[in-house]
Amino acid sequence: MKGMNNLHVKTWRSGVLMLLCMSAGIVDVIGYIHLGRVFTANMTGNIVILGMSFAHVAELSFLRAALACIGFIAGNAAAAILLSGGKAKGFWPARITLILFIELAFYFIFAALAGPVMSETLLHVLILLLSSAMGMQTTAARKLGIAGISTTVLTNNLASVIEDFVAFFRKRFRLKEKTSKIGGETWLRFTAVVIYCFGALVAGIAEINMPFSAIWIPILVMVIILIVVLKMFRGLDENGERRLR
Repeated sequence: MKGMNNLHVKTWRSGVLMLLCMSAGIVDVIGYIHLGRVFTANMTGNIVILGMSFAHVAELSFLRAALACIGFIAGNAAAAILLSGGKAKGFWPARITLILFIELAFYFIFAALAGPVMSETLLHVLILLLSSAMGMQTTAARKLGIAGISTTVLTNNLASVIEDFVAFFRKRFRLKEKTSKIGGETWLRFTAVVIYCFGALVAGIAEINMPFSAIWIPILVMVIILIVVLKMFRGLDENGERRLR
């Protein structure tokens, strides 16, 4: 029974991680469409934009991309400081919950400030808000250590999936090892990539019809996540078992 309970909460935790991936996809679309063609979750894209803006390849803003990187780094650093203490351990550290509450607050502030007409200064503030939230989320997800998923860096996830599939088929057909199978972590990484893309699709459809409406999806998702976390993960040890009092 303990083993079944352990598997149950681990499945829920993986589901929470996938929802965070979806939120990151949505946030990236909002940033790219409305905040001057920058990414607030995918920093690889911003580094490319920085290089192109230097070379005057396209009408891209160096400052906006730089602010997205700065906000992301600041979020990384803030989350790392929060998680550096000895209490930031366990199946679901309480400090990760705190980080998600902060992220939710940033979303609410963004929703309150964003609008069809914005000054350049407000645009910069919104970039910093979303990129900082994504930086904090990335560090928090990495702290959980689930299949190496960070929720925002999908290149490594995709590469790992391809490598795992290549290894699987090599064993199946070249080495004739019929007992081999694709592991759960591989499927989790694959799901992370797919659900990130799904979040981008949903956000793209929403933003065509109602600008800035997609931000309410991550808000709703984060509320659901926090309810699940507070209801199911409190008081669990590192193995997902209920601590004895």
